[in-house]
Amino acid sequence: MFFNPLLLDVLAGRGIEDIDLFLKDPTWNDLPDPMSIPFMERAVDRVLSAVRDGERIAIHGDYDCDGVLGAHVLRSVLMRLGAAPLVHLPHRDDGYGLTTPAVHMFSRSGTDLVITVDNGINARQAVDLARRLGIETVVIDHHLIQGRADALAVWSPHFCGTGLAVLFAWSLALRAGWPDNRIEKLLENLSQYAAIASVADCVPLLGGTRTLSRLGLRYLAQAKHTGVRELIRASCADVNRPDSHDIAFGIAPRINAAGRVRHPSLALRVFEAAQNVSAAQESVRALNEMNQERRELVAVHFQELAESIPMPAPPALVVYRESCPKGILGLLASKCVERWSVPAIVLAPSASPGFAVGSGRTVEGFDLVEGLKRCERFLTRFGGHTQAAGLTMPIGQIEGFEKEFVSVVESRKLPARTLPQAEGDLVLAMLGPHFDDQLSQMEPFGEGNRPPVLAVRTLEVSSLKRRWVRLRQGRYSVEALCWDLDLKEGMRGDCLIEFYGKRRILRAFSEQ
Repeated sequence: MFFNPLLLDVLAGRGIEDIDLFLKDPTWNDLPDPMSIPFMERAVDRVLSAVRDGERIAIHGDYDCDGVLGAHVLRSVLMRLGAAPLVHLPHRDDGYGLTTPAVHMFSRSGTDLVITVDNGINARQAVDLARRLGIETVVIDHHLIQGRADALAVWSPHFCGTGLAVLFAWSLALRAGWPDNRIEKLLENLSQYAAIASVADCVPLLGGTRTLSRLGLRYLAQAKHTGVRELIRASCADVNRPDSHDIAFGIAPRINAAGRVRHPSLALRVFEAAQNVSAAQESVRALNEMNQERRELVAVHFQELAESIPMPAPPALVVYRESCPKGILGLLASKCVERWSVPAIVLAPSASPGFAVGSGRTVEGFDLVEGLKRCERFLTRFGGHTQAAGLTMPIGQIEGFEKEFVSVVESRKLPARTLPQAEGDLVLAMLGPHFDDQLSQMEPFGEGNRPPVLAVRTLEVSSLKRRWVRLRQGRYSVEALCWDLDLKEGMRGDCLIEFYGKRRILRAFSEQ
């Protein structure tokens, strides 16, 4: 099929050498052999041994979207293998990762083996305690961390936690001798969760993660799971064709909302309702309400935070909020990056007296985890990704940390953030179903594979309605979302439009 030359130029401009390979429909054979991940074989054999011997298995997830869905994936495959695993998702007040109280809880329940997902691999004290109590630990994770515990760890930075959980499930099925058709059915069911988590967790959508996410998006559109279908119905503009924008701004925030304002187990309930329509609808309704509460909390706290920031803003922001809910710290840090275009860390009191916990987000060109390593002497623990990280420190160290972190960022001499650069010139006559179909082949959009930004020349603002603007070029027009741009009907000029799935987002307008 003829492919739009403009979109081909966009891909070439991004350095994609084999465009045919990038665009072709993926298959399971395009993914790496899951057994090739270091220690995968040993971990799989240990878990299968536990299943065969009737050992008590527990799964320890996390309170965000990746941790919830990773736990659900592991539970799903273990139940298919005949196990009845206990699933534990921590409250944010419990702290990040496997903790000693959680280990004691597992011990009291008679647990023999704990599988952690999206928990980091540096919980040395908790893993050592588990070993002394006769509990073995298998770790499935992708975070960059300070150090690592002495545990059987399946670790890779190339997938999110849920993506690794899907590869782990695949390996279990292979090792258990399942026939190919049964394995493919398993992957169809589980890959949709990897697609959601990969977009939500801001891991680079490249290589194997992109392949797994594209496959997952395909099966998400065909989801038979009642809870998933209800979540799609509540979150997506086109329930028959959800895309990465639907995930990033619809599905993922609802899953995350439970852990941000209540408890992540409330999100897990959606995925427990495989056939029960009324239970699924009630669980999704609860997520909708929590997501609305989350939005209101962020709006109030960000307004207060913004009033405390000096002008001009410093090269980096470290903000301590005495009364802020811990569940929205990362969202506030993200809004700081959007507003002031600098790396930002927002802190609040920990449940442990005398300590603060925080979340950080960063700008392009500054590796947040590497920056935190330079300030390690102030921190009790930290870990995360290039773009997002979590940290804990004594409250008394915040001032010293702030000075050093700002100094580290300042030494990098980051360029001032500018408007996104156009990747090509678009004529509105090009738009239509074929353009949309070909744009969808570039999905999923997100970290490492940004939505294309195209310039449109000499057009007119024909109408404005709330956040929407209609732009006309001759007899052709396009409707786009618009924020923070001072537009009036009848204005003429050039613009930059971001093509994020089925959404068009107006990023800049230059009046003629």
